[in-house]
Amino acid sequence: MIRITKSQPAPAPLTTRGAKHLLKLRATQVADPAACRVPGNKLLESRDGIYNDALVKARLLSDQHRKCCYCESRPTSVSYGDVEHFRPKGGYQQVRGGTLHKPGYYWLAYAWDNLYFACHLCNQEFKGNYFPLRNPTKRAACHTDSLAQEQPLLIDPATEDPARYLTFRQDAIAPKRASRRGKACIEAFGLARPELINRRIEHLKRLTHARIIGALDLSLPLSATASQFLRDARLSLAEGQALVADARRIWQEAALDAAEFAGMVRANFPHLPTV
Repeated sequence: MIRITKSQPAPAPLTTRGAKHLLKLRATQVADPAACRVPGNKLLESRDGIYNDALVKARLLSDQHRKCCYCESRPTSVSYGDVEHFRPKGGYQQVRGGTLHKPGYYWLAYAWDNLYFACHLCNQEFKGNYFPLRNPTKRAACHTDSLAQEQPLLIDPATEDPARYLTFRQDAIAPKRASRRGKACIEAFGLARPELINRRIEHLKRLTHARIIGALDLSLPLSATASQFLRDARLSLAEGQALVADARRIWQEAALDAAEFAGMVRANFPHLPTV
């Protein structure tokens, strides 16, 4: 995870159709709060055609450099990914896998600052409706309650810097200074799942290769090592120089916001530029 900057203003579907439907949701809750708390009720269901509108998703993808807000992988080549509600809209679980409590944060269903792009695994297979608070009695229960009283254990990447709570040792993610919030995020988003670890391992390998190739000196006159490299790779001098230049660019850009797994790279190579 890295800090995410949300572009402004909010996409039009949220401020037009979303704002209109939100008035109905609020009125429904005010009319019968008890009914809205009944397990399994669907009185405060949001419309996915609004928050999942193509304009909304396109802005999220652009703001997040087509990366999942949690694991920082790029899933769009094999999956559509999801528009994710940081505070779950339909209901919430204080305990992972526990009871689903109603209502959820229905009043944030179309709130731009509550929406992110997430991969299917982080969103549906792991986080789901899990949203634990340090003190559950402080949870906002309806649109008239203040969110300021809440102390979420999960890190909101648009308002907090995840690097305060999460770090990496090579490919392995860990809570920073045994942070409770870091541990909660690793568990909630599945950030230590085997397939994700394997992808991070491969990413580090590619960066190592880029660093080695980028260190080659292919300026004239060529050294014996450089000449041997070009012969073995069957490259012309121009092709070799282009390869070295590309490897140096990959290495220098590996910790930028747009780079995949930038959080891991920054923790392992803090000297690399981030802007």
